[in-house]
Amino acid sequence: MDKTIMIEVGGPPSDYMAEEVMQAKMADEAMFEAMAPKGDFTQRGLQPLVKATNKLLPMFGQTPDYPEVEDTNVLPTDFTRVLGMFAAAVEEAIEDGIVSPEMQIDLSTVRDDSGLLTLAGKIDMLSQDREFKRYLSEEAPEREEPEDMMAMMEEEEMPMSEEDEDMMMMERM
Repeated sequence: MDKTIMIEVGGPPSDYMAEEVMQAKMADEAMFEAMAPKGDFTQRGLQPLVKATNKLLPMFGQTPDYPEVEDTNVLPTDFTRVLGMFAAAVEEAIEDGIVSPEMQIDLSTVRDDSGLLTLAGKIDMLSQDREFKRYLSEEAPEREEPEDMMAMMEEEEMPMSEEDEDMMMMERM
């Protein structure tokens, strides 16, 4: 009594995945739009902030080529995303005692060019901070650790149920 069981391998249809990805991107975009500083921003504050941002980007493995931002009432979401990345890293560095709490990046307090200049000053100081740079370079291997753990777990022999063992033997026949 030979029974052939067909098991289809693969993910859900690609349309489903594309929709899920699009929804995730839209939610991400909405989050950064809500987080974006709002106020009266001119080149007086924007230019130093972009310049300081471009100094710090290489510490995050990114090219220092963020373009100038025109006068605006709301910072662009992609720029807010970069500033959010900086804020998260600084927050972790503060928790670990690497940088002073005064270096905290709080985008909710930025309302005008004065706030942009304060932010630019902090980012510029961080770009020159050797301890912060060392901290960021040491953080990268820790982020890779879960992948290493997964590889180690895969290498370990997992106990096989009797049913799984039977299936494996049947496949070999």
